[in-house]
Amino acid sequence: MICAIASNGKEFASGVLNESEEPVISIKAALRNNIWKLFNMGYDEFYSNTEIGVPLWAGATVTALEIFNEIKFYAVIPYEEQTTAWPEPQRDTYYSVHEKSEDVIMLDTHFEEGCYRRADEYMINDSDALLYFGSAKDDCYILKLAKERGLKIFIFNEDSPEIK
Repeated sequence: MICAIASNGKEFASGVLNESEEPVISIKAALRNNIWKLFNMGYDEFYSNTEIGVPLWAGATVTALEIFNEIKFYAVIPYEEQTTAWPEPQRDTYYSVHEKSEDVIMLDTHFEEGCYRRADEYMINDSDALLYFGSAKDDCYILKLAKERGLKIFIFNEDSPEIK
């Protein structure tokens, strides 16, 4: 089964950008635990757009698990120049994840209006579930799309780190 992974983009809402400080450490641990739980439920292929935060960490987590498990990661990137303004450590992680991915699906060469929506649609159209960092009440395109398509939705956040 296939699971897309996305976020409301509020991983850094506390203002902490350092990945070795709280709450980022706890969010990454919850993500890792939830991916492992989903894998044990039968989800063995994962998609994300590898944007900074949960989607990129998801790619790093799944590609690390590939060493010892029959699990695959697919990077669905909205456009080729996605990392142009990123800090070097995140850019390095991005390229490392892509190198280890089963496949990298690039939807556009340059940023254009709607490219992130197209990435969301690509992932949801091919998925059975969505692992989402945020709230069920979020006004987020990928979450709405997953609901419309009837996907199983697993939500986690800082207050509720484990999926059910």
